[in-house]
Amino acid sequence: MNKSRHIAVVLAGGSGRRMGGNMPKQYMQLAGRTVLEYSIEAFDAHPLIDEVAVVVHPDYRAEVEAMVQCCGWRKVRRILDGGAERSDSSLAAIRAYASDGDAASVRLLFHDAARPLVTARMIDDVCRALNKYEAVGTGLASVDTMMEVDGSVLTAVPDRRRMQRMQTPQGFRLETIVKAYRQAMADPQFRATDDCGVVMRYLPQTPIFIVPGDERAMKLTVPSDLPVLEQYLRSSDRQADVPAEEKPICAATRNRRRYVEQYHRTHLRELQLALLDILVAIDDVCRRHAIPYWLDSGTLLGAVRHGGFIPWDDDIDICMPREALPRFIEAALRELPPHLFVQTPDTEPEVRLPFYKVRNLNSFIVEAGDDFSLDYAKGLFVDIFPMEPWPTLPYRLSKRLARGYCVAGAVLHTRHRYSLRAAVEGPYFLIKRALFGAIWRTAGLVMGKKKYYANIPAHSGNGNRHLRSTIFPLGTITFEGRTFSAPADVDTYLRDLFGEYMTLPPVEQRTCHATFFMTRLCPADHIPSNDHPSTH
Repeated sequence: MNKSRHIAVVLAGGSGRRMGGNMPKQYMQLAGRTVLEYSIEAFDAHPLIDEVAVVVHPDYRAEVEAMVQCCGWRKVRRILDGGAERSDSSLAAIRAYASDGDAASVRLLFHDAARPLVTARMIDDVCRALNKYEAVGTGLASVDTMMEVDGSVLTAVPDRRRMQRMQTPQGFRLETIVKAYRQAMADPQFRATDDCGVVMRYLPQTPIFIVPGDERAMKLTVPSDLPVLEQYLRSSDRQADVPAEEKPICAATRNRRRYVEQYHRTHLRELQLALLDILVAIDDVCRRHAIPYWLDSGTLLGAVRHGGFIPWDDDIDICMPREALPRFIEAALRELPPHLFVQTPDTEPEVRLPFYKVRNLNSFIVEAGDDFSLDYAKGLFVDIFPMEPWPTLPYRLSKRLARGYCVAGAVLHTRHRYSLRAAVEGPYFLIKRALFGAIWRTAGLVMGKKKYYANIPAHSGNGNRHLRSTIFPLGTITFEGRTFSAPADVDTYLRDLFGEYMTLPPVEQRTCHATFFMTRLCPADHIPSNDHPSTH
């Protein structure tokens, strides 16, 4: 049996006549982005969605094509022309996928583009319900008493407990929705505004399972809905915790944030591909010299959940056994392309980090912790974290020692001004690091280091550790269409780091690390060599 393919169909072909004006509502601005962008991105980022199709009015096709290119969505495979009615837009997608060779495995999720705040939980519920049911709707319980009227005359008051408001996405097995629409098109009286309604009317024997909706997934229908949607966005905004004395945020600050966010969306994919080139160069060196390494953290998570980069991520993390690093550095200095520079605590101590990077000197990146008073390479980079055996200590004690040692080292590596605080902190953290380090080394001698493997304590702020058998022997994983090294048990490794790692974070947490970046600074024939690592 073929694996199910979940395809999201974002219906954006409407004219939005009830909104007034000349612009369809899906292209209106909501907190600096179009309503359509929010709708597409929710599905493009969801791990259970394999493909996205957007149905548009022909007059806006070029605009949507430019939007897809600009935002770097990788799952948007089809942009289809819609029709005069909503059902025409649904039919455009149904016909497009009914002709596929593996149509039996297709699950279509229809979503109104005018519902920009659809949640990951709703998408997840619909996809999972389609494993059991042929048709799935999304509903929200009514808080008001409902009534039926004929003209202006009340005719009935239904039981509110049985009433729900229909939302989207609505999901269907392809063969079911094809059959329903085939019968509907033979009906001269057919007119539909809802796909579940088509199934209910023309396939009454097919049960339609309803999953819970969400108040935030409201539909933009009239102009007064925009402030409500913006309030839902602000209620989960990271800026909500800004102290009151820092508010209100001026228009210039809001515009700057919007510019930065737009810049990231426009150029993020370009940055990701530049990082991928660095990773490929590292992998080539490691393969030639049998140097072990593996994808780590968000990079490994992206490989599992998205088949490549997490859609909003802008870095690559790998791990390497500590004892293998000298061999890698020696080989990398000889064999990496001239624009790639190996940055280590020895070559550039100003960085004050206990791990390693391979930087692209022909690029530039600004992150929150960068100090521009210091002269070190600031190009795009791949992080390389040294890993080593850990003492076989109880979990809580191991975590406390590792975190304490890491924090003490971080404080001591931070420059202090001459002050009473610095005079007190210095001795305290020196003693703490020495004490925790001594306990750590003694535990390794007494209890052995054969069971656990993790980051060196100097870079173990979370104190996480892995069973050695979780990592070795190394396996492989596909990332951005290429094969790289991975831990032996990827699932356990990721659960050690993130817990339930397949659950998407809230929208407000899907952010980049970089403040600003440029992927190319000069022509290829003027790239600086490794002999000039301070050239930025």
